[in-house]
Amino acid sequence: MKKISAFLRVVVFSSVLFISCSKSNGGDDGSNGGTGGTGGTGGTGGTPGPLFSAVKSMMQANCAVSGCHVGANAQNGLNFSIDNTIVAQKDRIKVRAVDNAGTAQQMPAPPNPPLSAADRKKITDWVTAGGRLTD
Repeated sequence: MKKISAFLRVVVFSSVLFISCSKSNGGDDGSNGGTGGTGGTGGTGGTPGPLFSAVKSMMQANCAVSGCHVGANAQNGLNFSIDNTIVAQKDRIKVRAVDNAGTAQQMPAPPNPPLSAADRKKITDWVTAGGRLTD
């Protein structure tokens, strides 16, 4: 009987602790969007910053082109004419366009030439700064 009573006390205490910790304390949980974006990341809303704008311009010229990453039939479902897609895919973009430059896995895909060093630097600088729309 003592074992059951002790077990029930532990279960009740754990339940109360779990419920009290999961309740909002009235602070900002990031879900209101704020001035910098949607949710706590601050990355998908607001006015595009200069680093993002440079990356988007470069991507529109090299990636968001017919037959690649644009429109309803975008390759791999990645439409890089949409700001939020670029932000959400920042790490993948860096790997494929910067880290894999000069390899068979590069983007733009062969036989297209790799991005210039200046264009790869735009991506690296933007991702290093946080890879947000507002950067």
